Parts: sequence; C-alpha cells; structure tokens
Amino acid sequence: MQLSRRRLLWGMGLAATGFGCGGMNPFLLPYMFSGGDRKAPAEYPLTLPPKKPEAKVVVFVSSATGLHPDLAGVDRMLNAELITILDARLKANEEKVLVLKMPMIDKFRSDNPNWRSVHPYDIGKDFKADYVIDVEIQEMKLFTEESRGRWLKGHATISVNAYDLSKPLKEPAYKLDYTPEYPQGREEEVEGRDSRVQISAFRMRFVQRIASNISIKFVDAEPERTVD
Repeated sequence: MQLSRRRLLWGMGLAATGFGCGGMNPFLLPYMFSGGDRKAPAEYPLTLPPKKPEAKVVVFVSSATGLHPDLAGVDRMLNAELITILDARLKANEEKVLVLKMPMIDKFRSDNPNWRSVHPYDIGKDFKADYVIDVEIQEMKLFTEESRGRWLKGHATISVNAYDLSKPLKEPAYKLDYTPEYPQGREEEVEGRDSRVQISAFRMRFVQRIASNISIKFVDAEPERTVD
C-alpha cells in the first residue's frame, strides 16, 4: 500500500504536535499512517451545503447527574477528544468542514450557564452552524460490578443526535444509541501503588475509544482496529 507524501507529512506533524503536548489520541495512529484505501462510508456524512465554501459543525457533550466522582469532568473530556479526532479525520479526507474548537464551546458554556436547557438546534443557530452533534453520557462506569474498585472495566450508555440546521424542524437527522465496553473481553486490575494515576489513564483511554468510534459515524474512515 502506497502512502502519499501529503498524508505522511500531515500525520508526522500531527503526531509530533500531539506527543509533544502529551495529548495524542492513540486511536488516530493507525488512521494517520494508512493509505485510506479501504474506508467505510460514514453513516451520516457532513456534506457541504449548497453555495457555501465549507460546512460548520458544533459538537456538544453533556452528562447525566449522579456519575461517580472519578468521572468528574468526563463530558468536557469527551467533548475535546471528539472535536480533535473528528477534525483530524475530516482534514485527512480533505473535506471542507470546519469543526468549532473547544475554546469556543467553553466560552459558550461560560456565557450561558443554563446551556443544557437550550435545544441543540438553537445552539447551532447561535453559532451559525450547519450541523450540531449533540452527545449525552447517560451512564458511565469504570469498574466492574461489586469489584470494590479493584477491577477496571469501562461501560457506558451514550446517545448521539445530529441536527441538520438547513431543515426547518428541530428533529435529529441522525440518531445513535451507543453502549461501549472497554477493553473488550477482559478487565484491568488496579494496582496498589499510584492507583489514581492508573485510573485516570484508563479513563482517558476509554474516552478516546468512545470519541474515535463516534467520529467514524460522520466521516469516511478505515474500520476501527482494536488496540486495547
């Protein structure tokens, strides 16, 4: 399989940037350095609206109340990861889609403390967006049942609704109910020393897996490769 110079340089640059700041999503690596010859089509592609130079997409992630303290801030974490990987994959495909970055989302949340009560369609209109991807973490756990914090096993219930703001009705154009499990088919024992660091790292890997799997619903991509 041949790899284009443009894709190689793009992948190397993104990898260097990500590793340099400690924030590289490992689930991007197989995609960046692949030739992209066997891409599966997106279930809901973010198509370019007529007479526009690019499509604008807003991604919002919220979470239900009552999540475990170990999951504090997980909604923002998923929001940032989903923006990063979706944007990277769209750019790799040379698609004319602008994904609004996390600082703009943070500012909107700060300026609108009751943003959760605003319909995603109306949030998109406020941003003059073409699409809104609204994600809700309805449930999430990092430990197996009755393990008393000894065994890590990620489970979640997540709803994804995408809105096309060119449509007059405030109904989702795409819906997904997603119940990820991480890692597949096994558990990870919590070690006594530096357990908080281990749990934090596990949470990040779980969130990155979720973000990666959601992103491929909206952009053509190679089938996910399990790197658990």
